[in-house]
Amino acid sequence: MSSQTIKTNNDLSLLNSKIQLRINSIEHLKGEIKVLELFGGEGVLWDQVKKETGKNIKVLGIDKNKYKRIQLQGDNLKFMDSLDLNYFDVVDADAWGSPFYQVEKIINSGYKGIVHCTFIQTMMGQLSKEMLFKIGYSKTMIEKIPSLFNKNGIDKFKNYLAIKGISQINIVSDNKKNYLYFNLVN
Repeated sequence: MSSQTIKTNNDLSLLNSKIQLRINSIEHLKGEIKVLELFGGEGVLWDQVKKETGKNIKVLGIDKNKYKRIQLQGDNLKFMDSLDLNYFDVVDADAWGSPFYQVEKIINSGYKGIVHCTFIQTMMGQLSKEMLFKIGYSKTMIEKIPSLFNKNGIDKFKNYLAIKGISQINIVSDNKKNYLYFNLVN
């Protein structure tokens, strides 16, 4: 695994768009909606979704940082190994950075449901080599001109999703901040 760092930033830019994406993704769901929030933070997004929809939404929050509403404090990748992801209707990876490792784990688990994620590439934002390998770049290519392969990160992430069979994503983008969801179905 890469040493790439992902952190919760609590960036409130495009907050309304992020909330609307979540509302759109669950509008067809009835009854109790179970959400696994991998970067739970203060719970701003799903609390607002609950308010605006009136739906019965139960959130299990994971975060490395200590927040009052977090049920599981620690590394979400490790917790994901011990959870049955198919118990949840939505898995939400709203991180500051690339959610590649979380999404890879979600897809490889056989999860069937809604996945929300945030893909933010900072100034010199290095992409995970593992993702680049999966979309067809060789180790030799990346080592020869590393900066070339760190451009247009969201396009590379979308290519990765396409290779994994995800043909439809719903996305809101602002510069290098990309908020998206897709549905993994049978």
